[in-house]
Amino acid sequence: MIYLLLSILSSTVIFITFKVTERFKTNLVNLITINYLAAAILGFSFNRQSFSISGLFSSDWILYALIIGVSYILMFFLMGYSVRKSGMAVTTIAGKLSMVIPILFSVMYFGEKVNTLKIAGLTLAIVAVLLTSYRPVGKAKNIVLIALPLAIFVGTGMTDSLVKYAQSYHVSNRISLLFSSVVFLSALISGLLFILLKPKSSSKTITLPELIGGVVLGIANFGSLYFFILTLNNSKLDSSIVFGLNNMCIVLFSILIGWTLFKEKFSNTNFAGVIMAFIAILILMNF
Repeated sequence: MIYLLLSILSSTVIFITFKVTERFKTNLVNLITINYLAAAILGFSFNRQSFSISGLFSSDWILYALIIGVSYILMFFLMGYSVRKSGMAVTTIAGKLSMVIPILFSVMYFGEKVNTLKIAGLTLAIVAVLLTSYRPVGKAKNIVLIALPLAIFVGTGMTDSLVKYAQSYHVSNRISLLFSSVVFLSALISGLLFILLKPKSSSKTITLPELIGGVVLGIANFGSLYFFILTLNNSKLDSSIVFGLNNMCIVLFSILIGWTLFKEKFSNTNFAGVIMAFIAILILMNF
């Protein structure tokens, strides 16, 4: 369970970092690009598995790593923007309740057990995302505040499903660190290409908060993926339970931190969504 705990802590630090760096008016493009540079360097530094460039491109998992890397940076941009616009707690709930999608994938593709209770849990999870993301029309600046959490819900769920598939068929413990490193390198290259194509999206100079925040984000980001893959590989629990434990704890920590430290406000509708989210996760864990 130590790998699961480390994955939970790493993921929570990601959301906290996005929120803290907002106060220093950091540029998201710079912050996220530095994050993936740090994560890639960290991954390749710790990697003890020998490899060659030609060997990587001929491996059976390289395509999955490249696709996941591109998806990761897209989701990171959405999460960073959503944390700053919609709030830390709402963004976390949307991202973590996306477990509905990989659970459905595990049930349909891997034949994991499904029953009426699990179906009820999946339904509650979807409703919970809608309720926690809800903003009265008069108070919301635009539809983006509602659309962001929903986009994160769908995008993160699809990415996690691909990670599950790659882990099941192509990524063993032996190459999990190398796989994670290539994922982050793919995300870094995608970020650099974005900067080249959209030069106005980033500032010419990198500030100290962007540098520090990016490095912290990179370490947490690396730990989140690497330790989660190790959890899936080493846990004797169904993947649906692993997803549930991981996401419930991250949601809990993020809500508490957002509420106490960052003074995020919740309406009665949002609170109903939070309660429904916990009920959904408990059901999906088969408790």
